[in-house]
Amino acid sequence: MGGVYILNQITDIETDRLNKKLFILSENFIPLKNAYIEMFLLWAIALFFSWSFGLPFFIIMLGSLLLGLFYSLPPIKLKGKPFFDTLSNGFGYGMLNFIAGWLMQKDFESRVFIIFLPYFLSICAVFVNTTIVDIEGDKGSGEITTSVFLGEKFSYMVSSALILSGVLFSIINRDIICLIPSALASPLFLYLTFYYLKYKKVNRKITILSFRMPGLIFTIITCILYPGFIPFLIFLILGMKIYYKKRFNMDYPTLNQG
Repeated sequence: MGGVYILNQITDIETDRLNKKLFILSENFIPLKNAYIEMFLLWAIALFFSWSFGLPFFIIMLGSLLLGLFYSLPPIKLKGKPFFDTLSNGFGYGMLNFIAGWLMQKDFESRVFIIFLPYFLSICAVFVNTTIVDIEGDKGSGEITTSVFLGEKFSYMVSSALILSGVLFSIINRDIICLIPSALASPLFLYLTFYYLKYKKVNRKITILSFRMPGLIFTIITCILYPGFIPFLIFLILGMKIYYKKRFNMDYPTLNQG
């Protein structure tokens, strides 16, 4: 996934410059050649170690890599196609990641396709809101994302319907882990929908909060279930805070910074 994120930033340099985000490559802080080197190294190391977990796990990791390539690279370039951009994120983060975790503990079973459904729906909802704040930049770079295609109003409606569906299927599956972040985030999605219907404008700050908050809540749940993750998380966040403050004089990561 690290390599896929780098590829995504490489192909999004112009869009990121227009949207004023992910500036490390778009503003030439790191040479493009170095980004390519790191990307290929990450992929090679990931696939090498994935093989040690068995063929099914390796296939899932390979599938994740291929999906990342299809997402970013022309002529397929799923991220520039309405609905396919959303579905590919849902399948990548809500299905492939879920199955990879499943295979670490159990053999593959067909019922996994029912169990991952609330994650798929919730992640699709979150992704749609990420495309709303990028509409102008995506239009400028010629990419037709889900939100560019639907417009702000219908995008908010779709994301609200998706997050509520995620809540519903979490209840049906009795999945408290997915239910908590989806249920806590759903009021924000509904608020944004009614806010747009009333004021006919995007509330950028709350929209950013709506797609960052579920991830934070999910991370907290992970720390409760697996306390060994906490030291790693603290080290990572502190490292990022120090790095971005010293190099860019930025307070990052935060929940609502665009």
